[in-house]
Amino acid sequence: MGNRIAGTPDTIKPRHRLRRPTASAEGHRLGQARTMGASSIFRMQVTAMRRSTRAHRSLSCLLLALATTLLVAGQAISQTTDRDDPFAGVEEMIVTGTGTAALLAPQSTSAIAFDAADLEAYGVDDVSDIAAYVPNLEIRSQNATNASFFIRGVGLQDFGANASSSVPIFQDGIPRNPSATQLVGLFDIGGLSVLKGPQGSGNYRNASAGVFIVTAAKPTPDFSGSAKVTLSRIVSADARDANRYNFETAMSLPVYEDIVSARLSARYKHENPFVENGCANRFLFSDRPVQRGGVNATYAGLCGEAVTRGRVSAVPEFLNRYEGEVDDFGIRGQFRVQPPDTGMDWLFRFETSRMNRDSVVGQHLGTGFGLGGVDSGEYQQPEMANKQAKYEALFRARNPGAGFQEIRDLALNKLGRQLHKRPLDQRPYRGDFDSPGQTLLETYAASITGNIDLEPFDVEINLGYLDYRKSEWRDTDLSPNSRFPSHGNDQAWEFYGDIALSGDQIGDAIIEWDAGLYALVEQVEATLTQVVFDDTRTNNFTQEIYSFGVFAQGRYEFREAFSFAAGLRYNSERKDFEVERTIVTLVTIKNGSRNQRTWDAFTGFGEIRYNFTEDIGTYMKYSRGFKAGHFNPSKPDAADQPGQGFADPESVDAVEWGLDYAFWDARISGSSALFYYNYKNYQVFRLTTTSNGVFRAIQNARRARNYGAEVGVSITPLEGFAPEAIEGLRIKFEGGWLATNFTEFTNTEERTFSGGNFGVSLDYSGNQLINAANLQVAMTFTWPLLLGSLGTLTPQYDFTWTDDIPFDPNEGRGEILTDGSSRFSPYLVGNRAYILHNVRLTWEPPGESGLQIAGWCRNLTDQRYKTFSVDVSTFSGQLLNFVGDPRTCGAEMQFSW
Repeated sequence: MGNRIAGTPDTIKPRHRLRRPTASAEGHRLGQARTMGASSIFRMQVTAMRRSTRAHRSLSCLLLALATTLLVAGQAISQTTDRDDPFAGVEEMIVTGTGTAALLAPQSTSAIAFDAADLEAYGVDDVSDIAAYVPNLEIRSQNATNASFFIRGVGLQDFGANASSSVPIFQDGIPRNPSATQLVGLFDIGGLSVLKGPQGSGNYRNASAGVFIVTAAKPTPDFSGSAKVTLSRIVSADARDANRYNFETAMSLPVYEDIVSARLSARYKHENPFVENGCANRFLFSDRPVQRGGVNATYAGLCGEAVTRGRVSAVPEFLNRYEGEVDDFGIRGQFRVQPPDTGMDWLFRFETSRMNRDSVVGQHLGTGFGLGGVDSGEYQQPEMANKQAKYEALFRARNPGAGFQEIRDLALNKLGRQLHKRPLDQRPYRGDFDSPGQTLLETYAASITGNIDLEPFDVEINLGYLDYRKSEWRDTDLSPNSRFPSHGNDQAWEFYGDIALSGDQIGDAIIEWDAGLYALVEQVEATLTQVVFDDTRTNNFTQEIYSFGVFAQGRYEFREAFSFAAGLRYNSERKDFEVERTIVTLVTIKNGSRNQRTWDAFTGFGEIRYNFTEDIGTYMKYSRGFKAGHFNPSKPDAADQPGQGFADPESVDAVEWGLDYAFWDARISGSSALFYYNYKNYQVFRLTTTSNGVFRAIQNARRARNYGAEVGVSITPLEGFAPEAIEGLRIKFEGGWLATNFTEFTNTEERTFSGGNFGVSLDYSGNQLINAANLQVAMTFTWPLLLGSLGTLTPQYDFTWTDDIPFDPNEGRGEILTDGSSRFSPYLVGNRAYILHNVRLTWEPPGESGLQIAGWCRNLTDQRYKTFSVDVSTFSGQLLNFVGDPRTCGAEMQFSW
């Protein structure tokens, strides 16, 4: 897996600068390189405890693992205490390295880093693919462009245009704050890092859960490059065997001596559609039969849609048989200027990309009269209808005197029990969609990074501009009836800048320090139109953000092995928000509101670190995080109403203890951590439903907490004990245990009674946080086999097991009914525990040919799992599921020069 970074081992004193964590090779973490060597270091960290018996068993297992690492570390201490210091007498050591293992952190930060080789080996296509290899990280998506990020159970499950994640995404030093730009396509990447936990200092705005850092490969003054072709195919009994193609290329070249260099890179990806649409047709409206009335009238529809008497089917003409086509490209250009004898390094970047895709579709399950039944438009998925009819015939034969309603209820109860055990039907990649659409996203980014090495301190400058335009047509109801299809257009631009000064001395005191400021300005404009029953509803909103922060941090070594670090940041953010809704029925109704709010707070951290030996260190850290408030576009008349039109800012107090170790000549290396988070006004995304519609809103849980553990180990057991040709076996393990709950979360939602719609107080206190799996385990086995003149053959196998995980604050049980009960059993609106297996086989010829050929399969067992799910039964009698990719196998060839 990626390289583990946790803490800043300081037992030697190289001359280096304290910088914000970065995934670049130049930001090499010197102490980490010396302490952990070239080995990848795995971490497993601990988070909260659920009250279930299984949670206690999981905790016992992880605490046993943690105790084992402590015992092993203790033995390593005893073995290494008496060693001679190999660096004795060295006054200054300059260490250089490559890849994202080189993170120079200003504090002990739980993190995992992936270099380009890691990303390639795991088949990472965009940042959402990283979740399978990082414990306690979940990334969810229900459309083609937006995702929600959760670290240690903390995040914001909002896919709207103005969503602001508590896990910001930085690419080349510039935050990707607009949510539509956060599924960063990873091509020609130098590295990717995930920092876990609230970031109380540095330029990490709103990072109350963690940070993603993506860095592109940089230009070099040498002529070099690479080209890669990937051909793959879906191999599944449940989906069309669709082909997929991916082409990538990159080239660095000198422009003027060693002073100016350039790098050009590009990517093109095409995926054929694979989700079958039962509403596909080649029938003109004029050729369709008219729906007749009477007892003997035949059905005149195409795919289960309701057809009005005297009319023809309203399903659009000439719909395609398959959905899910992808046609994307991205281009990046970089120029690097390094004037001689100036200590300056300037990097200019421009990037443009386009995503042109079929809008995401999913699986429809009706909930009328029971799970698997009809929706409010009387549509029932064909597989569910056939099974219901089969069970009704069975129960009617057993109970000849039973009435229609009794037989129906018995059949749906049996069908519902089956779906609770297997929450997707047997054909999850098939549906009946009357209004499938396209999603088009165009993104433009430009940035400048400057590093100036002055004698007393260094200066780093980042300036960036980001702009996107998006259009999306969706069959939101996933049915052949136009219940609530949607069409959205949104666009945003962002200006960002920061400057930081860093040094390693204040007067005569050896204190590493870093101080700076950042500013961000953003404007978002969005329009969403939905046809709900006979109404056309259009929401327009505009949001402007003015944010800035000032930070300072430092580290001081009291003794050779003992250090203290602290940081502080002042955060300020203003949002100007205006929203208007237009409803067109028999008359036109307009309403709207506006508001302006400013939030500010101080955040920071304090950390003590002690290094027992060169290879073993521990730290204790306190952090305070902050995330600004949020406006809800779905409440057009309530922008100035707390709890309805906007959510208050969230804050978190976090405590973490960690241990890093490497022993047996670095054949075994790892790290462990325990942590506890206490949140105030934790922001929770809710899709609330009434009989009149579905409303997207961010609400505050007054209190929430999580605590847990993460442990990781990397082992090379054959190194030095087996012939060189086979000694490269590497085993990597990491896992996370997490216990979370809403300590205090009550909310009022509208429910339908016989006398009308009324507000009902709902209490989610004590429930598990959204997207917070109780336990996750991942392992990777990589074994390079040196075959002499035949080259090198490297088989790789990895798997990820994820425990039950909810997608709603009711522990996956769907909506709370008027009598206080839940509609479903736990985790139906979520995932039951599942495992994903992947294999890869790579061959490289002998020597420095630059050629690499690989074959792979992902999701080897063709496991079914959901990427998102939502219960909208109160509004339309449906459970909507979005399903992960089926088994895909392919081959790739890469040539580097």
